[in-house]
Amino acid sequence: MVLPARESKRFGWEIGIGQPAVGEDTGIGLAYEDGLLTGWDVYVLKLFMHRATPDLFRMMQARGDRIIVDVDDFHYGLHEDNVASRSTDPHRNPMSNRMHYETSIRTADTVVVSTDYLAEFYARRCRDVRVVRNAIDTDRFHIVEQPERPTIGWVGGTLWRSGDIELLAEWLPQFVKDHGVGVHHGGHIPGDGRHFAARAGLRRVSTAPMTLVRDYPALLDPIDIGLVPLTRIPFNEAKSYLKGLEYAASGIPFIATPTDEYRILYDAGVGRLADTPDEWRDHVTELLDPDVRRAEAEKQRAIVRERFDITVRGEEWNSVLVG
Repeated sequence: MVLPARESKRFGWEIGIGQPAVGEDTGIGLAYEDGLLTGWDVYVLKLFMHRATPDLFRMMQARGDRIIVDVDDFHYGLHEDNVASRSTDPHRNPMSNRMHYETSIRTADTVVVSTDYLAEFYARRCRDVRVVRNAIDTDRFHIVEQPERPTIGWVGGTLWRSGDIELLAEWLPQFVKDHGVGVHHGGHIPGDGRHFAARAGLRRVSTAPMTLVRDYPALLDPIDIGLVPLTRIPFNEAKSYLKGLEYAASGIPFIATPTDEYRILYDAGVGRLADTPDEWRDHVTELLDPDVRRAEAEKQRAIVRERFDITVRGEEWNSVLVG
């Protein structure tokens, strides 16, 4: 939420952003010292799953506040391997869960979604749905210098996957054996019994631990060829192309499963698409050539800056806030 908040200031909005706090009579506000800040005209909120949230929304709307909910994941389509499937299960967590979240979404005045899949789903359930695609601050990402021998990699938390990494086991172990390349996982969680290497069928993988958002771009630094494997389930079809943007902004050519969102990125000239083990293998083989990687990296970073940087989303967010 920091990036759209920052851009909205350029359009004259007075913005406050932070952790939420709740007052029984005032509703939702920003946590501040020993209390909360309220009195905003527009509230933009994410992932409010407590059962009291719909009533809080209605109370705030009754006094004239406008409620916008920003939705970036399809919680109806969670895979059982994704830890969020259990943590948001209504039977396991009656006080705070995805069903209360859905009620909150439908109670909001406006719902902002990041993909066409989510827009189509919520357009039948909510009064006002807007698509504002995800974007990044390109300058936050370090440019990876492409070496002669590349390292293949993936960045993310394995606890939130949907059987995605297992797709790599169909071709990556043999590829590593044939070509002697290294593999890196950025975002490793110590103690995770189903870590990246095990899921991908690999014996040896270099890792870097999960980190704070402010340090996140450094997780991509050891990677020269990025991977975005996704199982073709509703949750992943609803996902944005954010990871691909992050790779491209770092000067990392990447291959992704051809979901509709990654087709949009591909059609813009960013990323490669692979749907079979042979296609994955062929693309990575081409990218073993450092000259191919360098040319692709330079082109893609320029496109990301021009078309997918947060600075080009400011007008869209301003339009949402205006109403």
